[in-house]
Amino acid sequence: MKRIKLILSLVAVLALTFSCGEDAIDLDPQGAISSEVAFKDPAFAQVYLNSVYAGIPNGFERGWYMLDAASDDAENSYPWPASNTRFNTANITPQNSPFNGLWGNAYTQIRKLNIFIENYEKLEGTDMVNNRLKGEAHFLRGFYYTLLLRTFGGVPVIDKPQELDDDLLVSRNTNEETLNFIVTNLDQAAVFFENAESASSTRGSWDAAMALKGRVLLYEGKFAESAVASKAVLDNTSRSLDGNYASVFVNNGASEVIFDKQFSDPDRGHWGNLFNTPKTNTAVSGWGGTGPTQNLVDQYEMQATGLLPLEAGSGYDPNNPYDGRDPRFEASIIHDGSQWKGITVEHRPNGNAGYNRGGDFTRTGYSMKKMIQEDRNHNEQSTQHWIYMRLGEVYLNYAEALIESNTNLAGATSAINTVRSRSQMPAIPVGDQATLRTRVRRERRIELAFEEHRFWDIRRWGIAGDPEVLTIYRVNMDNSGALVGPGRAVWETRSWDNANYLFPIPQGERDKNGNLSQNPGYN
Repeated sequence: MKRIKLILSLVAVLALTFSCGEDAIDLDPQGAISSEVAFKDPAFAQVYLNSVYAGIPNGFERGWYMLDAASDDAENSYPWPASNTRFNTANITPQNSPFNGLWGNAYTQIRKLNIFIENYEKLEGTDMVNNRLKGEAHFLRGFYYTLLLRTFGGVPVIDKPQELDDDLLVSRNTNEETLNFIVTNLDQAAVFFENAESASSTRGSWDAAMALKGRVLLYEGKFAESAVASKAVLDNTSRSLDGNYASVFVNNGASEVIFDKQFSDPDRGHWGNLFNTPKTNTAVSGWGGTGPTQNLVDQYEMQATGLLPLEAGSGYDPNNPYDGRDPRFEASIIHDGSQWKGITVEHRPNGNAGYNRGGDFTRTGYSMKKMIQEDRNHNEQSTQHWIYMRLGEVYLNYAEALIESNTNLAGATSAINTVRSRSQMPAIPVGDQATLRTRVRRERRIELAFEEHRFWDIRRWGIAGDPEVLTIYRVNMDNSGALVGPGRAVWETRSWDNANYLFPIPQGERDKNGNLSQNPGYN
């Protein structure tokens, strides 16, 4: 039975994969594929792993919203997605959690990886090819467990294929045990990758394994160990920050991209452009989607001074509120007066894309520009990649780890300034731990905007329930586009439940396995 299931699985994977992108393999029809061939032939082994890569979730394909709309950085323009009806209202239960599907998908992929790892010594390729495939398997297993850990906390660690005669009613491991398993897999992956052929950014690599190790250790408060892992990437990578910040997110092949998911015409696209193009009353009109908040806009410094707009001496002009900002502002956000797809966007109340007019019009007076293809018809499928990891994040992970461990604050400052210098922002001085903590958190918010880091950052920092995070501001303009007063008004005040620092174990999983304990606050 096990062999029959594997044969059927491989045939299905082959049918789905051979026409999909640069990692597909052009092979003649093979008929039935035995399990012996599948784990001996590197070509079939790669196809097998392709199906695991395909299962990794991304922000463009979640469905109708991006996670930033469930943080203080954005508000979804249509009210019915989970960002507005579940996250922002603290209405999350074991039955309706938006992350319920992650559990089943992750363990489906982990089972595939366990089968592969159990059999990969049968590979008959060269050492360089075999090591790459082995490294990818351990990297992917670490990646999926990282998704589970940050979402649910400690989860069952399953390191071999389960059969019907096994004890399937496994209990949850602790956070520490789950983290250790992740780190072990990423270390194993790194060893294999050291003596492996190179591959594109759509596959695992030494850089990806070590960058992910730095991230997960940072998230779990292992700051000294995180700094070591991130520094190893910075010291040994051949990657560098790209000169054009905006292009990194819409063009494949950017030097700083460590791991991404790529799309291509005609059969592998997504609808990120349509979902996030501003709703207007012109010929250029999308679904509105992710609307940046005034909360986020206020965090973009003035380029000449490095000060926030409302800080004394910043150089901010309320009559021209968007002039002279950090260049990442214009690269990331469409505001009143922006040129976009050949039109002048009017986000003022009575403008062609006026805020809070109902329907799909922006609720905040801003639209998302970063990651959206301006040169592509928004009514057609999109092809820009989704970036899981890039070098800009590694610099900031390293800086934060040094700051939180209160060691080498000069090195932390240098890492932050490396990221800032790409956008021609003035360097910040070395400061004490509290000062630098504020600076690195702001830098993450700006540099990584809309890449779905903020959602997790406010949770791991323990600030998701703070009033300043829950109070969402929109722009406040008159019909001529002039700011009214300070230029901000409350759009909404969101709800919060401390249980939501973690998400509930899906009720369906607990119904099948009574040994799965529930996270606090969901019983």
